[in-house]
Amino acid sequence: MGVTAEPAPGHHVRVASLVPDSSAARSELKPGDILISVNGAPLDSVSTFVARVRSFKLGDRIICHVQRGMKEIDVEMTLGEAPREQSNDIQVTYDTVRTGEAMLRSLITMPTDRRSKRPAILFLQGIGCDSIEGPPATPNLARDLAYRLTRSGFVVMRTEKSGVGDSIGKPCRDVGLHEEVAMFASALRKLKSYDFVDKDNVFIFGHSAGGWVGPLIALQEPVKGIAVYGTVVRPFMEYLIENRRRFVWRKTHPDLAKLEDEQRQYASLLHYVLTEKLSAQEAIAKHPELAPETKKVFTQDFDHLLDGRSLQYYREVNDENVARSWASLNIPVLAMIGEFDIRTTQFDHEYLAAIVNAQHPGKASWQVLPNLDHGFVSHQSFDDSVVNEFVGPFGEQVVERTAKWMEAHSTAEKVLPSATVDQ
Repeated sequence: MGVTAEPAPGHHVRVASLVPDSSAARSELKPGDILISVNGAPLDSVSTFVARVRSFKLGDRIICHVQRGMKEIDVEMTLGEAPREQSNDIQVTYDTVRTGEAMLRSLITMPTDRRSKRPAILFLQGIGCDSIEGPPATPNLARDLAYRLTRSGFVVMRTEKSGVGDSIGKPCRDVGLHEEVAMFASALRKLKSYDFVDKDNVFIFGHSAGGWVGPLIALQEPVKGIAVYGTVVRPFMEYLIENRRRFVWRKTHPDLAKLEDEQRQYASLLHYVLTEKLSAQEAIAKHPELAPETKKVFTQDFDHLLDGRSLQYYREVNDENVARSWASLNIPVLAMIGEFDIRTTQFDHEYLAAIVNAQHPGKASWQVLPNLDHGFVSHQSFDDSVVNEFVGPFGEQVVERTAKWMEAHSTAEKVLPSATVDQ
């Protein structure tokens, strides 16, 4: 359909953006429209909207009843296939990963030469439920990274999360951590099964949340090594508290004494819902003073928080001692962080390498990549990265460092990069 939806106040669904050349973009639908119903079925949440859209097939006629300003109107469209990625200098292939009751769309990019087998990378995206697919006219940092790594000589696989894009399964926002790990482990096995992949030289690249999913997958399905960028290794609740302090301070320049009052409320709420496993309603009943903070954290309903993932997902991440998983892996590890990343810390990456090296000396290293933010974008200054996070030129050093490290640890024939063509 081509709609990126977001929660709106009052249990409504707002059109956040439209995918260029999609069915929605060709219709009269506009960003900012409030979706009231689709083909007569009322919408009260993003998950309801996603489930409704999933029930349609190509060629179906869809009527969206929307509120635009003070008016309500009907917008009609015919559902067509979303525009696919294309590139002039690498091969882009679409496939499906079957895992449990879900079918996940995957994109495989590979060099166009005729080398029989190549080292490969499974890319693991961040915590959100955004698509990893990005047609050329659409900004997409995951695509940009995958294409550049492919031009460096690697097969790269990206896999959508359940319910995202053309994937079939429960909505991503309702998938738990352990379910997600199992899904991506299936994707890794599928990547190894291709006859053009050297299964003995398959790596994981974990971005952000992909950095705690990666070691959990590697415990189930062996890999040659893991590279991570902008990730977390400390207890998750501890990270959430510190990250909010840092992010709000840098982004909004608040009254810092007031921020610390709010931080204490935030820490208490997280303790009750993540550690003690109380529901948000139970936490408020025991501590009514937390009601205002609860509304900030649970913005749409009491089952989903922060970026829309489920409370169960956050509990599972918080319960997981990721450090123990890293310590169990006797494989090469590279932990990278951008110099201007405001979402994770250099400490976590230095600490991650120390955790691995304490058990397996010399296996891990960590590095700060100059000028980069959390999303691989290069900036002139820290202040610029705060104001324009994720907007700007791609930081090539993340590709150069990753490719060089993987080549050094690969037992495959030396990787020969494809000719570079900017897209």
